[in-house]
Amino acid sequence: MAAKNGTADYLDKNDPIYKSIKGRSITDLKQSAKKSDPESMENKAIAAKITTWPEEKQNELQALGEQSRNDYAAATQFDVETFLLVFSEFGKMDQKKIAGDYDIRIQHIGDGTYIAEFWEDGLAVNSEENAVVYAHELAVSGYAKKHPESDVGNVEVIKNNYALTRKSITTGKQERYTKMMALLYTIDKNGGVIFHDPGQPMIDFVNNNSK
Repeated sequence: MAAKNGTADYLDKNDPIYKSIKGRSITDLKQSAKKSDPESMENKAIAAKITTWPEEKQNELQALGEQSRNDYAAATQFDVETFLLVFSEFGKMDQKKIAGDYDIRIQHIGDGTYIAEFWEDGLAVNSEENAVVYAHELAVSGYAKKHPESDVGNVEVIKNNYALTRKSITTGKQERYTKMMALLYTIDKNGGVIFHDPGQPMIDFVNNNSK
């Protein structure tokens, strides 16, 4: 059952496919972001191995990476630059925070293909609790000590700024939800859900050329 939202068809939250995709989407996102982290020990080792490849093979991988990222962004109806930036940020987030701060919507785009969209909830991310957490992070990072002339690290100032944003949302001056990320899924002939990892083409290429 699809619910209309603008020109898009979104699955009802009681739809079995919605439940199946939503139930795994956060884990899929976290695991995918982790696999693509260039700072991981595994990826540093892979990067070192790639430097030993012939230049032609390295160029082939680079071209594949660029093309696959563009294709994935197009398939998920997303801007590729924004996708890459936000994707890495999601990798750093706690799964519970994603679940609490994001509304996950499942769009059916035809032929057994679905997009899991992560919409940031402006009221949730700008809660007073998050304002205090952010102030604490600034304090721990030493920002306040490094910039004593600034009030950016002042917890009361931060709480007030977050409150102003919430007011802007509740009064209708600002949209509550903003689409931040999208993942691609398909349903196989047996009804199984298949997640399409953005980095899978590069992973396959590296594995096939490392045997």
